[in-house]
Amino acid sequence: MPQILVVDDSRTQRFVINQYLTPLECDVVLCESGEDALFRVSEQVPDLIILDVEMPGLSGFDTCKALRGLLQDHWVPIIYLTARSESKDIVEGLSVGGDTYISKPVHEEVLTAIVKAMLRVSIIQAELMQANQKLDEVAHYDVLTQVMNRRGYEDMFIRLWKDHQRKKSPLTIMILDIDHFKKYNDGYGHIQGDQCLRQVAQTLRGALKRPIDILARYGGEEFVVLLPGTDEDGAKNVAQRFIDAMHQANLPHEYSDTQPFVTVSIGLTQVRFDSDNREQVLERADKKLYQAKESGRNCVKF
Repeated sequence: MPQILVVDDSRTQRFVINQYLTPLECDVVLCESGEDALFRVSEQVPDLIILDVEMPGLSGFDTCKALRGLLQDHWVPIIYLTARSESKDIVEGLSVGGDTYISKPVHEEVLTAIVKAMLRVSIIQAELMQANQKLDEVAHYDVLTQVMNRRGYEDMFIRLWKDHQRKKSPLTIMILDIDHFKKYNDGYGHIQGDQCLRQVAQTLRGALKRPIDILARYGGEEFVVLLPGTDEDGAKNVAQRFIDAMHQANLPHEYSDTQPFVTVSIGLTQVRFDSDNREQVLERADKKLYQAKESGRNCVKF
């Protein structure tokens, strides 16, 4: 059931509007001030707002501007109720975020027709936002392994970098590589190789205990992990959990020169915000991964 927020300082006007909207089978919420409306919207976002222009305290225009700031990218249609009809008033109201006007005295047929039209637009907008969210998920996730892809990782790395640099909080990056994966593909075939990638991804994801930790497929048989707010000891513990989880998963790999099951090598490093850029951090982690492979694989280098 759509929710309509009616904001008017006149009790009589609120009653009349409520009566007009009753046949539309909507949940009508009545507010007597702009301040009250802001509080209600912060608690629950309505599908439509009907807003009186002339109110004591926050005017309708000021309330609309504040509502748009509160809602940010979440679009909700706002209908003004006003006795003003001068061009400058209409321009001002639309420029601060209103969508249309209804003149006072309010006619029931006009109000219900405009409300129905605005609710249709609101529904279309909501469906569009959901579609965009799904597209964004597809763009940032790896279809094969069902973990974040390289693009998703890079976007998250930028966000976490800025956030942790501002907070002066530790940030650790980890690169993992499946040991002897070419031999696995050659021995078992590429279809089984894809299945192996899926199983490794799910095993690694299961070893992460915090929802804020990021696991992504970086490319091929390589994965990258971002550990926000994690110091050196914490990062080493996570890396060892990965090693142990792969041992417990016991995915057969008879062609491996390391173990008879699938293993991973790991290189990790912490960000030095005073001297690093993102490329340098990744290169350092990659060098540590190379050292792990040179040291016999199935191990961690920090």
